[in-house]
Amino acid sequence: MRRLDGAIVVLLLIVTVLSAAQTRREDEPFCDEKSAKKVEIADGDAAILGFSIGHATLKDVQAKLGNASVTRVSREEESDVSICYVSPADGTVLVLYTGVMGGGEDITWFALWSHEAAYPHASRCTPSKLVTRSLSTESGIRLGLTKEEFERVVGRPTQNGPKSNKYNYLCRKRMTEDEIKSFKTENNWDVSKDPYFDRMSWIEAWYRDSTTSRIEIGAIESY
Repeated sequence: MRRLDGAIVVLLLIVTVLSAAQTRREDEPFCDEKSAKKVEIADGDAAILGFSIGHATLKDVQAKLGNASVTRVSREEESDVSICYVSPADGTVLVLYTGVMGGGEDITWFALWSHEAAYPHASRCTPSKLVTRSLSTESGIRLGLTKEEFERVVGRPTQNGPKSNKYNYLCRKRMTEDEIKSFKTENNWDVSKDPYFDRMSWIEAWYRDSTTSRIEIGAIESY
């Protein structure tokens, strides 16, 4: 996963806010910690159609699904950008995003929209027969699941609402020796005394007629 200075500052601010409300950074769980409490989404949750968050790029997606227009999510200078694909059979939409947290290349999050959820820019999406209502992550997250079925795949949500479930996680991931050296070279910052990335990951599911009609899944990490 590529990282930029701007991304580091942005996430550091986010983490500071979250930590103040929940826990001190040094008390955050380690991502590889063996415990009964879930601290991040599973690898299978973050992969769809062979594309994994933090590893595949938007160019990788376009090479497989076809060219798609890159659209800025908002007018903000460091706004994420996205590409989207729509099923010609049932109107399902797959949207994939990147931004400063992905170095402008790596996928940082993706979303599935059912036809009923009405993705607002569906008319701009590239048609793809690989996108259908039955499309799922490698772990089995897909549209059309009931809350009970969704929880059997993902577990208990961190926030349970009447029309949506949220899973928000924060953990610390140890840097490799190469990452420590690269961080110092690229950012002029020696992190050898605290060689950890803060990793934020999330899943959110919205329900319509008791089944999932829209799903978002993401993961970002930085210092």
